[in-house]
Amino acid sequence: MNEKSFIVKGMRCAGCASNVEKRTAKLAGIISSRVDLTANTLLIEYDEEILSGRELVQKVQECISSMGFTAEEIKDEGKIFSTPEKEEENYAAKYFFQFVFSLIFSLLLAYSSMYKTFHLPYFAIPDLLNSLLQFLLLLPVLYCGRMFYIYGFRTLFHLSPNMDSLIALCTSAGIIYSIFLLCSGQTGKLYFDSAAMILCFISLGKFLEERSRKKASRAIRELMKLTPETAHIVKEDGTENLVPVEKLKKGDLVRVRPGERVPADGKILSGETLVDESMLTGESMPVEKGVSSPVTGGTVNKTGVFIFQVEKANNESIVAGIIRMMQTARNSRPPIAKPVDIISGYFVWGVIFIAVLTFSLWYFAADASFAKALEFALAVLVIACPCALGLATPIALIVSIGRGAKMGILIKNGEAFEKAAKVNYAVFDKTGTLTKGLPSFAGMERNENSPYTENELLAFAASAEKNSEHTISKAILREADTRMLQLEKVTHFQALPGFGIRCRLQEHSLLLGNASLMKEHDINTSAFDNTGCDTLIYLAIDQKCHALIHVDDPVKENSISAIERLKAMGIRSCMLTGDHRANAASIAEKLSITDFYADLMPGDKLHLLQDMQKEGKCVAMTGDGINDAPALAQADVGIAISSGTDAAIESADIVLMRNDLRGVATALALSRATMRIIKENLFWAFIYNIVCIPLAAGVFFPLTGWSLSPVFASLAMAFSSVSVVSNALRLRKFRREE
Repeated sequence: MNEKSFIVKGMRCAGCASNVEKRTAKLAGIISSRVDLTANTLLIEYDEEILSGRELVQKVQECISSMGFTAEEIKDEGKIFSTPEKEEENYAAKYFFQFVFSLIFSLLLAYSSMYKTFHLPYFAIPDLLNSLLQFLLLLPVLYCGRMFYIYGFRTLFHLSPNMDSLIALCTSAGIIYSIFLLCSGQTGKLYFDSAAMILCFISLGKFLEERSRKKASRAIRELMKLTPETAHIVKEDGTENLVPVEKLKKGDLVRVRPGERVPADGKILSGETLVDESMLTGESMPVEKGVSSPVTGGTVNKTGVFIFQVEKANNESIVAGIIRMMQTARNSRPPIAKPVDIISGYFVWGVIFIAVLTFSLWYFAADASFAKALEFALAVLVIACPCALGLATPIALIVSIGRGAKMGILIKNGEAFEKAAKVNYAVFDKTGTLTKGLPSFAGMERNENSPYTENELLAFAASAEKNSEHTISKAILREADTRMLQLEKVTHFQALPGFGIRCRLQEHSLLLGNASLMKEHDINTSAFDNTGCDTLIYLAIDQKCHALIHVDDPVKENSISAIERLKAMGIRSCMLTGDHRANAASIAEKLSITDFYADLMPGDKLHLLQDMQKEGKCVAMTGDGINDAPALAQADVGIAISSGTDAAIESADIVLMRNDLRGVATALALSRATMRIIKENLFWAFIYNIVCIPLAAGVFFPLTGWSLSPVFASLAMAFSSVSVVSNALRLRKFRREE
C-alpha cells in the first residue's frame, strides 16, 4: 500500500470535501481517500499492483477536474499546508477588503431602498430611476463576490454543489426576480439590497473564518519553521562553507554558534553549550550538552560554540518525523466524524430540495404571494451551513495537534483522540518508564562456600554482561569499571529475553539472570535472601549459584505526581514488570499503585492487556522498550516515550517528547478536551441547521408570525462557521494543569 498527497484548489465547504472523497474513492486501485478541509489537501492510499504512481496522479487529476476543482501532487513529504503562510494571510486580507468595499455599497443600496420606510432625507427622484440606481449600486458588490458565482455555478454544473452554490442560487434568484419586476415597470419589493447584504455578510464570515484558521494552525507552522535554511559545514582543512540545509548528508561536520538553530540531528564532537529544546519537548529549561551528547535539528544553541556530526538530515530528522506524524493526524478522523461526512455529502442537495419544496408549498398550497414564497425559499438557501458541520471536527483536531506539539505531545491520528478520551485504566511498564531506567549497583551477596572473591565474581558478571544491551548490564559494567576490574572475552553468548543471559568464560559455563532462569536450570538459590526491594540478579558458575547482585533503579521524580494526576482524573493505574514481586511491591507502594503484576515475560504483558480489555476497561499502555511494542499495539491507546526504542514509538498512538510521565495525564486530558469541543461543535452545528432551516422556511410563521429575512439568514450562516472555529480555538489555551 502506497500513499500520495494532493493540493485540491476550489474546495470551499464540507460538501466539496465529501464529494471529492466519494468520487476519488471509487477509482480502481484506490484503497482510501481522505480530505483535510482545513488545509485543502487530499491523501490517497492506493494499491501499486493495480495502479502505478503516474497513473494514479493522472486519474485523480481527471476525476477532480470533472468536479470543477484542480489537483496538484504534493512532492514535498514534509508539506502539511496547501497554501504558504503569506498566501493564507492574503486570503484573509482579500475577504476583509471585499467585506469593507461591499459594505459601503450595500449601505448606500439599503439607504436608497428604505428611505421612504424610515422617512429619511433623499433627493427627488422617480421610483423607477431609483430602482435602476439600486441595480447600479449592486454591480460593485457582485464584482467583489464574483468568486461565489464562479465556484458556485461551476460545482453545480458538475453536479457537486457546495455552499457557494447555495449563495449563488439564492442571490441570483432574488436578482433575476427583481430585474424582471424592474423591466415590467414595477418598483415594489426588490431584492437588490438583500442580495448585496448577503454577499457582504458572507464575505465578513469568510474573513473571520480564514483569520481563525490561521490562528488554529499557528503552532504547527511554528514547528515547521524550526529547521534553519543554511548550515556551516566544517571542511577537513578547518574552513567553513555555508550550504543550504537540504544539501546536508550523514557524516558532515557542522559548526553551530550561539543563537543559531541546529540544522540537523547528530552528535557533538567538540564543544559544550546549553540547548533550548522547548519547541520540541515543551521543557523551558535549556539542556546541558557536551562531547557525545545528541542534538536535534530545530533546537536553539544558547551559549557555547560546538561542532557536531550529522547523523540524520532532511526527511530522516526528528522534526521531519514529527511533521509526517502531524500530516497523518490531520488527514485522519475520529469515528465520531464519520456520520457527519456522510451527511455533508448530501447536505447541499437536501437544502436545494427543501428550498424548492418551501417555495412550492407557500406559493401553490398556502396561496402566498410570489414575493413571500420566494423570500422563504431564499432564506432556506442562504441559512443552511454545511461549513459548520465540515469544520466541527477538523478545526478542533488541528488546534489540538498544534497545542499538543507545543507541549511535547504527539498524537498520531484522530482515532487516538477519541479512544484516549475514554481511557479509564492506565498501565505502565516499570523499568525506564516509572523508574529512571538507569540502574545502579546496590551491592552483592556472595555465597560463603564460593571459592571466588567478590571482585572475581563481579568480573565474571561484567564479562558476561559486556555483550548485553539491557539497562541492568550497564549498572554492573559501571561498577566493574569503578573497581578497575579486568574483563575477559566470553563465548557462546546467548541472550534469553525475560530471563537473563547464558555464555562460557574459558572452561566455565555462566548463567546470569533472575530466579526463573535459576529455577529452569535446577540451580539452588536457597543460600540467598531473595526478599529484598532491589532488582535481583543471580550469578551461577558451572551450575552452582555463587552470588546475588542487587541493582537499584530509583523512581523518577515526576512518576508520583503523574499517578496522582491520573487518579484525580478518575483513571486507575497499574504497573507491569518482569522484576521479582518484592521489588515490584516496593515500587508500587512508593507510587501509591495498588494494581501491579510482577515476574512477567514479554508475552505476558500482551495477554494481561487482552484480559483487561475483555473486562471492559479502556486501556492506555505506556512503555519505552522493544518488549513493550506488542502491548503498546494491543492497548486501546499506546503511549511511548521518545527516549525509548524505535519499535515502541512506531507501535504507539501517542509519543511523549519529554521523558516526563506527567505527559500521560496531559495527553489524556487534552484528548478529553478535544472530544468535548468536537461534540459541542457538532451539537451546535446540527442544532443550528435543525432549528434555522425550518425557521427560514416559515414553518413557525402561521402560528407565531416568526420569519427570517434572507439578509439576517446570511448573517446567521456567516457566524455559524465562525462560532465553530472560535470554540475550537479555546484549545490553544489548554494548560498541563487541566
